[in-house]
Amino acid sequence: MTSRGAWSGILLGFVVGALAGVFLWQTRTGRPLELVNGGESAPAEVRDAEAGSASVRGPADQGTPDEAGLAVADSLGADPFAQRGNAIVRATRLVAPAVVSINVIQQQAVQDPSMLLMERLGLIPHREYYRNIRSMGSGVIVSADGLVVTNQHVVQGAVQIVVTLSDGRQLEAQLLDAVERYDLAILQVAGTDLPVAPLASYQDLQIGEWAIAIGSPFGYLLADTQPTVTVGVISATNRDIKHAEGERVYLGMIQTDAAINPGNSGGPLVNTRGEIIGINTFIFSESGGSVGIGFAVPVDRVQTVIDEVRRFGRYRESNLGFTLQLLSPGLVQYLGLDDPIGALVRETRPDSPAWKAGLRPGDVLRTMEGMPLDNLDSIYRLYYHSSVGDHLEFEAERDGRRWQGEIVLEEQQ
Repeated sequence: MTSRGAWSGILLGFVVGALAGVFLWQTRTGRPLELVNGGESAPAEVRDAEAGSASVRGPADQGTPDEAGLAVADSLGADPFAQRGNAIVRATRLVAPAVVSINVIQQQAVQDPSMLLMERLGLIPHREYYRNIRSMGSGVIVSADGLVVTNQHVVQGAVQIVVTLSDGRQLEAQLLDAVERYDLAILQVAGTDLPVAPLASYQDLQIGEWAIAIGSPFGYLLADTQPTVTVGVISATNRDIKHAEGERVYLGMIQTDAAINPGNSGGPLVNTRGEIIGINTFIFSESGGSVGIGFAVPVDRVQTVIDEVRRFGRYRESNLGFTLQLLSPGLVQYLGLDDPIGALVRETRPDSPAWKAGLRPGDVLRTMEGMPLDNLDSIYRLYYHSSVGDHLEFEAERDGRRWQGEIVLEEQQ
């Protein structure tokens, strides 16, 4: 449970493809702070916004406009317009052509009110009814043979996926795999001369460095197919979102203040080299719009999923094969242990990686990868960032004797 104070409650969930997100925290004013996935659904109506006007005035001693312009020109050099081609502009030119809009038709189960009472009375058999819902998101082409990366929640439940390129081409996409744990999905499109955005080969992000978010927010309102570009900085790295529904858990996320809005989900977060450093995924928001707290899945996780799909045709979910219970003072006393830091092995499934590593019920796991197990989150973090074939070294205790071993992760069956 979260602590009482400025944030008085927490509820986390997902509404895919909708402008409204999931209530995460309650502010003092009573307005909900939402975790909003950046997918969007076309509204029933669009209200016209009232246009306003604003004026901007400089200080009285700034001089005439011509004098001010000459002063700026002198500070920039002979050609002030040459300064427009900065690193952000160059990076955008490299990546924007590869950013796509993803149009999805999803099937949603519904109940027919006219039949519900008759079903409950047993007069007619139960039947499933479905309706089609259209939603939009973003994606990015990462290979010349047509691999497209987006978020899993963008294409969840999709019966049809159409990708629209910035040049106006529309290509039907095939879902190769969707990894709910990482909220990533890999699509395949067939086309010629496809633009490609490169993935960054490093993850040593610096707090405060430029970050460029590219995607198709509010795509249903726009008459053209070019993506939208917003700019901010890397606000934080390795952020954990502690509460999530289902299998989707967000650990080690990139935080940015680049504006991310409904429809941005699945689009790339880019550095000034024109390389993808993450996939924009969700925001924290009171209003459903961007307030400068957005999150992206890091590129190393994206690369892992791409490599798995290329090699095996799917992402292989890994398996540890044991059940643990964190040591409590009462359990330490009952077991007669000297060291209170660790986790009791409650169960090991036969032929699982933990079983093959020699772990048995009643063993006490002391460390994994050199880290003391003072909470189960540390174990889950190791598992979350590991893949099939990885080796996890551990130290365990049995009958007062400590011993070392390693778990080799296998594919979950």
